[in-house]
Amino acid sequence: MKYRAMVLGALAALSGCASTQKVLDKAPTEVFHSEKSQNEVAFCLANKNNTAAMDRDDGAKVVLIKNGYGGVSLAFSVYQEGTGSRIEYRKQFGTIGGIWKQCVGMKDAK
Repeated sequence: MKYRAMVLGALAALSGCASTQKVLDKAPTEVFHSEKSQNEVAFCLANKNNTAAMDRDDGAKVVLIKNGYGGVSLAFSVYQEGTGSRIEYRKQFGTIGGIWKQCVGMKDAK
């Protein structure tokens, strides 16, 4: 009986996980502009979060930060903007830490 309750709980948690497309279809939570190039920002985001940047047909480099269940918690779409970049940040739900802030040039980044 305990096992069944654990399985049902795990399934319920997984069903609440956001898919990549669902998060990317949302309006950006915030938009940042950086003097750093698109490649430099995408590399920084991917490197600091131990993930990879993906190239999209619209020219964006997308970096996804997922929770332990594989659900997307944060998504960054990085676009070329002149000699710098525009970063669209989408937050599905909170995560611990904010090392990503260093990559987008936030002043309070630690």
